[in-house]
Amino acid sequence: MSPPSSPPSLARAQELQSQGLYLSAHDAAMAALAGDGDSAELRHLAVLSLARAGATSSALRLDAQWGLRHAEDAELSGLYPRLLKDIALGTRRPADAEAAAAAYAALWHRHRDGWHGINAAAMALLAGDRAAAAAIAGVVAALPDRGDYWSAATRAEAALLLGDAAAAAAWLRHADARAGADLSCRATTRRQLRWEAALLGADAALADLLAIPDTIHFCGLIPDAPADEAALRAELDRALAGVGFAFGSLAAGGDIAVAEAALARGIAVTVILPFPADLFVERSVRPAGEHWVARFAHCLRRVRVEVVDAAPRDDLDYGLASRRAMGLARLHAGGLDSAAWQLALWDGDGDAASVAGTAADVAGWRRAGGATRVLPTPWRRKPRAGPAAPPPRIAGAVLFGDLPRFGTLDDDALAAFYAGPMAAMGRVVDAAAPRYRNAWGDAIQLVFEAPAAAAACALALRDAITPEALARFGLPRELVPRLALDYGGLHPVFDAVQGVAKFAGRAMTRAARIEPITPPGMIYATEAFACEIALLAAPRVACDYAGIVPTAKGFGTLPLYAVRPLAAPPANSA
Repeated sequence: MSPPSSPPSLARAQELQSQGLYLSAHDAAMAALAGDGDSAELRHLAVLSLARAGATSSALRLDAQWGLRHAEDAELSGLYPRLLKDIALGTRRPADAEAAAAAYAALWHRHRDGWHGINAAAMALLAGDRAAAAAIAGVVAALPDRGDYWSAATRAEAALLLGDAAAAAAWLRHADARAGADLSCRATTRRQLRWEAALLGADAALADLLAIPDTIHFCGLIPDAPADEAALRAELDRALAGVGFAFGSLAAGGDIAVAEAALARGIAVTVILPFPADLFVERSVRPAGEHWVARFAHCLRRVRVEVVDAAPRDDLDYGLASRRAMGLARLHAGGLDSAAWQLALWDGDGDAASVAGTAADVAGWRRAGGATRVLPTPWRRKPRAGPAAPPPRIAGAVLFGDLPRFGTLDDDALAAFYAGPMAAMGRVVDAAAPRYRNAWGDAIQLVFEAPAAAAACALALRDAITPEALARFGLPRELVPRLALDYGGLHPVFDAVQGVAKFAGRAMTRAARIEPITPPGMIYATEAFACEIALLAAPRVACDYAGIVPTAKGFGTLPLYAVRPLAAPPANSA
């Protein structure tokens, strides 16, 4: 879509999208729209990046806000049926597939673009109409080849729908050669080919002709003394073949060794630090030797860095940062249709049940169903001064919610509220059995050990206080809850005023600042919470990226996610 002389802001957003960094691409597009004025290309990219990240509900809201479905431009108007297709792939209901097929067919008849036609055919297949799918695919296959990626990919898909696997493979090889460095377009096609192959009884391995590099999480031991690293460097170079993205920390020893090897291979490395770099160096780099400090600084200049918290407190800081890195790796791999695995420089020792450390990282990754490749280290493990003391904090999920317009209720309405909606909320909370609960007026505050339980409770609360339920009690239909979720370290404390044990922490405050800016009837979650959901082996909810959002009371801007239920295991979508 973009002209040859794209503005730098658009070019940067396009580059991020091509690398599969969809959330960053969306943020870059939105920032450019705010700064550079209106642009059809930027609007298209902002919505498409959300869609490719799996954030269908957020993309639909933006598409509707901008009225893109009514645009004359074939690509802008094509976003809406693309989102209907994602819905159909998630629900697998014929009616949803038929709606997407009809929307694509309308554009196909108007513009005669092959990608509209092949998607109309694909949705007809999903709806169970193989004859219609083949009929459209036959017309698309006869269109002239324009010489670009999408032309070849469209013909590959048409050949698959027509039962010609050899032609599909030939066109996919052309598409792969034309894709260049664009991984996003490969991922889109791979997903679509796989679910089509499954419906047709064809070989889904056909999709692997479009190559996508792997995504890894890396971790390793902090060494006790210097050692010869020559053999390790050679082993790392072999292990990292085929990797395109790496997420981890940057402590002395294993972390830095992997980061150096990855950067030497041109791999994009994202480093998650538990607290700012200067403090991290003093605790996790310099104690292993001054030479590690120089290597840390050299890596730090070449990686993308995310800092989790402002100051160190206890070992939980390291554990939370590691889990953030693992979750981000899995989220990135999911968006890019990439294989995800863990690379650990580890001696096999350590306490897997501890809050931090390589053993805990390996155990956490494996609990999520992931595979770990372990490489031996040339260093001895740096011993602890004594047994690890349990951190004073716990890791917990926080749910915070309230009801907008509650302050406008009169006495009769308040009585109706407590008899009806509040009682329903109480039943939901009783069933959820949180570790801690609190309420005042319309506000509720809950703490759970498991993020999945917090998400399930949030969804149940939302479903209990619907506009229809409120109307039955004579209450305003707009009194639907706003709910926010976070995950982090929490201090067990005693409230001397209420005379009860409770929890306090930044995660509690953050959830309270997110809730007021959450649209009524929705559930917003932080990146930390979304990463915890990504580390579940079989999640029952999805976290759709909602963008970088200013929070209440000047708390700052945060990347937020909209939480929704998964009715079935996630389907491959284009």
